[in-house]
Amino acid sequence: MRSALHFLCGAAAIIALAGAGCDSTPARQPRHTLTVELPTDREAPPVEMGLVSAVTVVLPGPDPASGLAWEIASNNTTVLEQMAPLTTAAGPAGPTTSVSFYSLRPGKSVLRFFLVRPAETEAIPAAKCEVTVRVSE
Repeated sequence: MRSALHFLCGAAAIIALAGAGCDSTPARQPRHTLTVELPTDREAPPVEMGLVSAVTVVLPGPDPASGLAWEIASNNTTVLEQMAPLTTAAGPAGPTTSVSFYSLRPGKSVLRFFLVRPAETEAIPAAKCEVTVRVSE
C-alpha cells in the first residue's frame, strides 16, 4: 500500500512539472514580415506570403475618446495564427491599431475587422476593413 502511494505521489509530481511549461505558446520567429495598411470600407489588394512569415495589419484609429475598438471578425486560424493582441498607438497621422499574424500552413484567410463599441452586443460596426491573405509554400 505504501509503495502504491509513493508511486502515485511521484507520478503526480512529474505531471505537475511537465504541465508547468505548457501554458505558453512558443514565440514565433518569422523570417519575413509584411506590413499592410488597410483603408476603411474599401477593398484592399490581396496579400501573398510564404511559410515562416508574418503579416502586420495596420488599421486607422480609433480616436481614444470615441469609445470604439477594432475587433477581429474573421480569420482562418488553420492558416494564420494571431501573434499578439491588437495594440493601439498614437502616430503623426493619428492613432492606429495593429496586429500581426504568423503563417502556419498554405491556404487562404480572409481577415475582417470591425470597429465597434466593445460594451455593446450585436453592435453595428462604425467601420470595416478586410484583406485576403494567401500563404504558399
